[in-house]
Amino acid sequence: MTAGRTLAFVTGMLLLAACGRNAPEEGATTLAASISPSSTAAVVTTVAASTVPPPTTTPEYIVQQGDSLSGIAQRFGVSTEDLANFNGIENADTIQVGQTLTIPPTTTPPTTATE
Repeated sequence: MTAGRTLAFVTGMLLLAACGRNAPEEGATTLAASISPSSTAAVVTTVAASTVPPPTTTPEYIVQQGDSLSGIAQRFGVSTEDLANFNGIENADTIQVGQTLTIPPTTTPPTTATE
């Protein structure tokens, strides 16, 4: 196998592996066999972008002494109602020190405390 054929074969195998396939389909060697060292055609490989969104992590916050649900919501750029609903809290006054709250996704950047 020439260097050009080897490169084409290895590239094909890498693409198959990226697609979760282990071996070329029957008849796939026909293309590799038709490539000659004197070929001047360029081979362009296009790999489709994944439509699966990247995994996201949802931040958590541990309630501290003096915290309020509205203050925590403001700190993370979410509404008090969204924060309560996301955590199954029916009464905003019932959060407890040490309680872990999961912060809902938002497009609003969190605010920073000013001193």
